[in-house]
Amino acid sequence: MRELLDLSRSGRQAAATLLYLLPSAGLAYGLIQFIGFAPELAVLTGLIAAILGAEAHAAINRTIERKQVRKELQELTSLAAGLSRDLDDAADKIIELEDRIERETEERMERIFSEIRVVEGLVKRLADARGFGAASAPIEASAPVAAPAPEETITAETVAPPPVPEKRLEDMNDEELLETIRHSLETNRVDLYLQPVVNLPQRKIMYYEGLSRLRTEKGEIILPRDYMRVAEPAGMMPTVDNILLFRCIQVVRKLAQRNSKAGVFCNISAFSLLDEDFFPQFVEYMQHNTDLAQHLIFEFSQATVNGAGPVEQASLDALAALGFRFSMDQVTDLRLNPAALHDRNFRFIKVSSATMLEGTHSAGDIHAADLKELLKRNGIQLIVDKIEQEREVVDVLEFNVDLGQGFLFGEPRPVRDSVLKEAPAKAPEMPLAAD
Repeated sequence: MRELLDLSRSGRQAAATLLYLLPSAGLAYGLIQFIGFAPELAVLTGLIAAILGAEAHAAINRTIERKQVRKELQELTSLAAGLSRDLDDAADKIIELEDRIERETEERMERIFSEIRVVEGLVKRLADARGFGAASAPIEASAPVAAPAPEETITAETVAPPPVPEKRLEDMNDEELLETIRHSLETNRVDLYLQPVVNLPQRKIMYYEGLSRLRTEKGEIILPRDYMRVAEPAGMMPTVDNILLFRCIQVVRKLAQRNSKAGVFCNISAFSLLDEDFFPQFVEYMQHNTDLAQHLIFEFSQATVNGAGPVEQASLDALAALGFRFSMDQVTDLRLNPAALHDRNFRFIKVSSATMLEGTHSAGDIHAADLKELLKRNGIQLIVDKIEQEREVVDVLEFNVDLGQGFLFGEPRPVRDSVLKEAPAKAPEMPLAAD
């Protein structure tokens, strides 16, 4: 390549020399013909003129080349500086990425450890509660149960079958039913059912209400009315309620990872708010999961809210401080104080269609028909639930209600297994429940 460049440069110089020789020859001829110079002197003068022209041309070319070389050097210097900056930026990004990965790993591990601590505590308390009913005959102890790994808490069944007779639920006595309930909890046979909350009149799904169901080894569903009947008299209901709540939170966390728009109402009873052992652990767990605040709305009955004492209120304040919103359901008395509820972080109120449609019912000086606007002025959304007939929809729409819930819009259905598996390439949109 260098030889080619030298040949090219030599060729240009030869052409330039020839270019200046022709005018020099003309100059010599003119000096001889018109001025009378001797031929030798005229030729010498022409040669000198040719040499001077060639030197001048070479000087100009060297100046141009120097400018070009200087420009190229500047470009190379600028490029090198740019590459250096890019390398520095890349190094900074690598360091930042390493720090973020380390921080996220620490947060995830802390969340997992917190989750394991809560599960271990609940399972231990459940095991300690096996002696429910002193008058009843002792129940044979089963093998110790290890706390499940965090990723197994939804579907894995890692414990041996319960030592109970293979009976249907309706054939079990209270002692056998209680043992079945305990084993269902210990073996993570807790399913999350979702019932849609829709906007009106379009009926597009906006939220879900999460409902927990226990499942026996044979697959029979144990409804709240069944397990509460035997668990509450045995003093086991606080533990049952806490485990159900915790399982619900675990499932909702998985749903939130797969659907950025999923909003789920999750019920908390007075048992949980008053449980001085469980609730602090639960709050600690939620501190490591504050990202769920946009997906979880904790729901309390009107009786729980109205009867809240200092302990219950402190529990509500702890969740509100983490950014979680509240909903009040099972509303039977429309004499509400929306401003006070808003200050306590309540953003939703559920009133049954039957209560709303009692035409003469009024909330103090506010008629039921004006309840929606009263709540809206205080930053609270009204949801009319237990809607089961089309006629009720027509009547409710006369109150300008925006959100509805009930069997008419969809029964509670179990969450699809595919939603609870590893995150797919694209997060699914609503609905999340099985068809």
